[in-house]
Amino acid sequence: MAIEVTLPRQGWSMEEAVFVEWLKKDGDEVKAGDPLFSVETDKAVQEIESLDAGILRLTPNSPKKDDKVQVADVLAFLVAPGEETPTGTPAGKPAPKSEVAAAPAPAAKSAAPALIPAPVVPSAPAGRSVSPRAARRAAQAGVDLRAVQGTGRGGRIRERDVVAAIRGKTVPTAAASAPTPPAVPPISGRDEKITTLRRTVADRMHRSKTITAPVTLTTRVDAGALVALREGLKAKAKGRKNVPAYGDIVMREVAQALLEHPALNARWEDDHIRYPDSVNIGFAVDTEAGLVVPVVHDAPKYELRKLADLTRDLAERAKARRLTPEEMSGGTFTITNLGMAGIDAFTPIVNWPECAVLGVGRIAEEPVVSGKKLAIGHRLWLSLTFDHRLVDGAPAARFLEAVRRRIERPA
Repeated sequence: MAIEVTLPRQGWSMEEAVFVEWLKKDGDEVKAGDPLFSVETDKAVQEIESLDAGILRLTPNSPKKDDKVQVADVLAFLVAPGEETPTGTPAGKPAPKSEVAAAPAPAAKSAAPALIPAPVVPSAPAGRSVSPRAARRAAQAGVDLRAVQGTGRGGRIRERDVVAAIRGKTVPTAAASAPTPPAVPPISGRDEKITTLRRTVADRMHRSKTITAPVTLTTRVDAGALVALREGLKAKAKGRKNVPAYGDIVMREVAQALLEHPALNARWEDDHIRYPDSVNIGFAVDTEAGLVVPVVHDAPKYELRKLADLTRDLAERAKARRLTPEEMSGGTFTITNLGMAGIDAFTPIVNWPECAVLGVGRIAEEPVVSGKKLAIGHRLWLSLTFDHRLVDGAPAARFLEAVRRRIERPA
């Protein structure tokens, strides 16, 4: 019996991905555990391993490079030797058995008279599949899925389609949403396709600016001890390649400060504020594809050299787009560093739903007053943006002051 090759969910919020390539050819023998294909999710390219064994058979509707695919879409088949490939089953259309089973069962009859009509039990319209979320939402709202216009691959009905139907709106399909001619002649230039990563960054930044109540505080730090510590580490390295960077030292001090000021490690979740049990610090990495934020989980437990080894490894794999979903999720605080770009102070954007983000500027030599003498010292700007809904200005200022003191006297 032919086995369907489907797109598994990679991370709780994943609904779709961009297909990158097949790692096996049509007709190749596949073993369980073999890398079968790769897809681009929010911020990484991931190889998907086969759960079963068989001979790979692609269909005319199997995805190609840059095609968008939905979770649970049928992409291809694994068949036994001599077995024919199923026909009339294009990728993306049949609903896997698990999805059909995910639709809610009819409510049990009550002995009391029903004052509210029982919810409609949704069934997949002929020739189209329904996502589990869409099925649940339709059952709760009593929506007849036969009247819902699906916008997913192959007409697949997604939750957003059901929500639009509830609101009495119609979600336009790609064919129906022709662009409106511009009011003025367009400017000539080069067009560049919006990548999945760029779209994800844009969506998250827009969400952060529209949901949070951001306030930014800045302070200037005496970085003399920080510079002296780094130079001492370099002198003791004795040819060791990965000497802890300034960013590693700052992250270590920030992690300890967050233990003392848990309000800045909080998250806004619906009707409550969550104070996580661990301090998980994300750090922004500039890659050719765009901004990526790997996360150091339980950051306070690492001593400086191990922290430096971990951040270097994460940064290198972020640039190669080989991070796992777990390594890019679960953050409780973010650090972004523009010092290498010669920036002093700036306004970082909160990585929602986190409470705060710390911007680190460059270390600059400046004339400073030491006692009654004028000398050359090192100064560093820190910029803290926090969500005023979660924390007030005074606690945020105390946290920033704690970070400043720690950097001026690093352990």
